[in-house]
Amino acid sequence: MSYIIGISSFYHDSSVAIVKDNILIDYLKEESFTRIKGNSVFPKRSLLHLVKKYNLTNSKIQACVFYEKPFLSWSIITLFSLKKPFERWKISSSQFKKLWSGSLSFSTYTKKILNLDENKNLYAPHHMSHALTAISFDKKIENKDRLIFVIDAVGDGETISIFKNSNKTFKKIFVEDYPNSLGLFYSAVTDYLGYSVNEGEYKVMGLASYGTPVYKDYILENIISWKNEKLFFNLKWFDFDKNPEKTYSKIFEDFFGKIPNKKHFNNLKSSEFKRLANIAASFQTALEEILKKIVSWAIKKTGITNVYFSGGVALNSRAMQKIAEMEVVKKFTIPPSPSDAGSSIGAASFGNFVLNKRFLNETSLFFSNNFFFPKTNILLQLFDEIKHDDFFGYISRLISQNQYVCTFVDGAEIGPRALGHRSILCSAKEISLKNDLNRNKKGREHFRPMAPIVQKENLSRYFYTKKKYQHNLEWMGITLNCKELTLKHYPSCIHVDKTSRVQVVSNKNLFIYKLLNKLKKYNHELILNTSFNYAGDPIVFDYIDCYTAMKKMGLNYLVTENKIFVIK
Repeated sequence: MSYIIGISSFYHDSSVAIVKDNILIDYLKEESFTRIKGNSVFPKRSLLHLVKKYNLTNSKIQACVFYEKPFLSWSIITLFSLKKPFERWKISSSQFKKLWSGSLSFSTYTKKILNLDENKNLYAPHHMSHALTAISFDKKIENKDRLIFVIDAVGDGETISIFKNSNKTFKKIFVEDYPNSLGLFYSAVTDYLGYSVNEGEYKVMGLASYGTPVYKDYILENIISWKNEKLFFNLKWFDFDKNPEKTYSKIFEDFFGKIPNKKHFNNLKSSEFKRLANIAASFQTALEEILKKIVSWAIKKTGITNVYFSGGVALNSRAMQKIAEMEVVKKFTIPPSPSDAGSSIGAASFGNFVLNKRFLNETSLFFSNNFFFPKTNILLQLFDEIKHDDFFGYISRLISQNQYVCTFVDGAEIGPRALGHRSILCSAKEISLKNDLNRNKKGREHFRPMAPIVQKENLSRYFYTKKKYQHNLEWMGITLNCKELTLKHYPSCIHVDKTSRVQVVSNKNLFIYKLLNKLKKYNHELILNTSFNYAGDPIVFDYIDCYTAMKKMGLNYLVTENKIFVIK
């Protein structure tokens, strides 16, 4: 009995994955324990829990695999900063501090927590971790030619990698190096707009739909572009190469205007909101155009039309829609967790391939983690159980009456998007419910969209879709354009640009599928879904989190696998 452990940490969204007998058996994010969203620390609490759960010892562990090569990653950034020591001294100082506390200390942690032999530590190339995460959710691993794009901020000094994968061979056909980075390009506008880098990019994507890309041509001519099989990147507009706490430069600020006050994000009719939305739209559209050019070039070079995307940029579901809809792309796939949070899966897969010569089997979207308290005892201390004769009938009636229902059902979602197991659900017919959730319950910006859930057999009735990318809709990988019928009957789950980040369910997600069956009685074929958390908090992880979040948001109803509760 041997286990392979994958670990992602020290940058953002630390996580642990465990593989046994070629199967991913468990996955945890450190933020679930620390309650700090996107927590970057070594995932000690997650690892300690899994050590106890599986009785892990040195003799049972085949390898512990880190998701990047620490010294390579450290040395590339450090050497780059030392080329201009006076201009980049803040980066150099930050890098040398990492000698004692960053990824270079990985083996110290595995020794202390796992008592692991030094030779059992393995180090995966960072972009290979992303690439292997992408194919770990494939239904048929072998005998496919794949074109795998990994695009993120930076990892092991690389910002873009393109792999040609045939059967069990990987060949890197293109690489772009730091500091030329599409991820850091988008992080700069995220930072400028006042959102946290590596966390707020999806807010910029949502904001972009309210704007017009008035600066797009200027950006593509002066700041970033794809020319002659190379990413052109004008560092004058950025500060990330000089300052670890700021990504955009004074030139950036002088051109785009004063740094925004966040209060303007809630006044959708103000001129300032329009200005900020136009900036977001310009960066979003520029990103989409460059990605499409890179994909077209790589397909022409290789002749492979089976496209996979991973890395943090793949979380931009609107950009992923644009690529998925390209005529030259015949099949399109991104994993449920393409960012660093999911890279622990790719790291474990790397170890499994190196040691056992096998890729992972298709993995689950959910992993059980509601194990911290005796269910009945803790629930009855915090909630009163509602007696009923018809479980799904009662829940569907609540939703039809414009009530909010919080779910804590079976295993937690593996990716960052709630898929009905850790969700807040409500009717998608009333825009007032979405506005109330954003403004009063979750404390989110008013412009933020919410997602619909629809049964697979009803998808084409409400959205324009193609088979080549539909599998990504199980985990909300891309957005879709809606039909007029959707806009008419379910307006609250449609964004201002008439798109939705749709979740499609079949009987594989039995809880939501059965609930939608019951909701048909109330003329609901779509349901509105948002993650079960207050803005800025991680998604709930245990029953204490459920209670705390519901109290904070003023929500009443909690649903588990087979019981319904009301908060005390």
